[in-house]
Amino acid sequence: MQGVRRTALAALALLGAALPLGAQATGDEGTFQVMVEGRPAGTETFTIRQAGSGVNAEVTATGRVEVRLATGTLELTPRLRARGLDATPAAYQVDVGGDSPRKIIGTVAPGRFSARIVSPTGEQLREYVASNGALILDDGVAHHYYFLAQRIRNGRVPVIIPRENRQLMATVTTVGEETRTVAGRSVSLFHLSVETSPGDVRHVWVDALGRVIRVEIPGRGYAAERTALPT
Repeated sequence: MQGVRRTALAALALLGAALPLGAQATGDEGTFQVMVEGRPAGTETFTIRQAGSGVNAEVTATGRVEVRLATGTLELTPRLRARGLDATPAAYQVDVGGDSPRKIIGTVAPGRFSARIVSPTGEQLREYVASNGALILDDGVAHHYYFLAQRIRNGRVPVIIPRENRQLMATVTTVGEETRTVAGRSVSLFHLSVETSPGDVRHVWVDALGRVIRVEIPGRGYAAERTALPT
């Protein structure tokens, strides 16, 4: 057992030596096929990168969502920056295109979330209470669940939904390990249930590294699944 531990530590040391201070490592990247009411509706592409480690870690997640809905086209370009061991959100920006264009520029400080909302009709400032340790889960952005899976598998966590200007308390439960077919391959995934209010449940499947493979929101007819498994 000690030999295995020494080997693992040596491997980590080599990895640290291979990545110079300030280098960025990819936490995950890929593409989701988005389905609405069982029909292909668009895609979400994303990249998650980490610079540094431990308390000095800084994680940046960027993406592009393009989905056709019955109410019109939804286009999102989210950018989330998080810091520290728990990847606590520090700043969030999302450009909303399509039929209701606007930009939300938000900052997270102890106890509050402040947002500047810029639209063709003008500019608004919003601020509301945000609990310490809150996560950002913007609706329609599947890759944000990566941060939840890295943080918690069973328990409660506050969640900020920027485009709805509110915070909710989510209850996270590990349903169990399941075998699913993704991109023509059979894979073992961990199924998480995320309940933000009675009856509003999001189902999230992640791999052993916490990378999001599939998200379902049955109450909204929404599903997003990776077009290829991460390597």
